[in-house]
Amino acid sequence: MIQLKVNGVEQSFGGEPEMPLLWYLRDVLGLTGSKFGCGVGLCGACTVHLNGQATRSCVTTMSNAAGKEVTTIEGLTRLDCIQSRRPGCRSTCRNVAIARWGR
Repeated sequence: MIQLKVNGVEQSFGGEPEMPLLWYLRDVLGLTGSKFGCGVGLCGACTVHLNGQATRSCVTTMSNAAGKEVTTIEGLTRLDCIQSRRPGCRSTCRNVAIARWGR
């Protein structure tokens, strides 16, 4: 059984340890903010924070996420959005993700 924390909530996963984290987030937990793009970790559409580091969830297995803390775009708070506002930039959580994690 794999244990991890997603957006501050403890989760358990008893499936295939080589399953991509992206599939778990989208298909099991219903967190669809992280997208499938290229499938090889190049485009960044699937980016999440894994223990505070930008990580491509399409190439991160569940076994690699075991015992770690995952933050998705859904886990960003409104305060995160407000604090990241830059001149000339709309303050949205998507912009926060780009500012924090890059493209």
